Amino acid sequence: MKVLYYLPMMFMAWSISLGIDPVWAGHAGPHFHPRSPMQESLYLADKNVNEAWEAFHRAALGGTLASPAIQTQIERDLHASRLLLVDARKAARDNDTRAASSLTARIGEISTRIKEKSRRQKP
Repeated sequence: MKVLYYLPMMFMAWSISLGIDPVWAGHAGPHFHPRSPMQESLYLADKNVNEAWEAFHRAALGGTLASPAIQTQIERDLHASRLLLVDARKAARDNDTRAASSLTARIGEISTRIKEKSRRQKP
């Protein structure tokens, strides 16, 4: 039973003697996966859509949206941005860089507009 107690200590002493950091022993460590420009723009578009949804939900739950008409507009834009994101991912899979770039730019514009409308307070 005592052997099991000392086993981790023996492992640490052995790994330090070999110059291995015992904290990282057995782990691959942090990985970095480089992204292509198209993957990066898709990632940012997805992030923009999620931030727009969060801004809208905060305003809707807080009851601070300026009007029901603006809420309807925002909801329409949110759904449109999700559909555009699906199209952008499809364009990226098809290696259509121009279409993916155009779609992600439109998503950025819509998301910015949604965030601005969500910040408007009731009069």
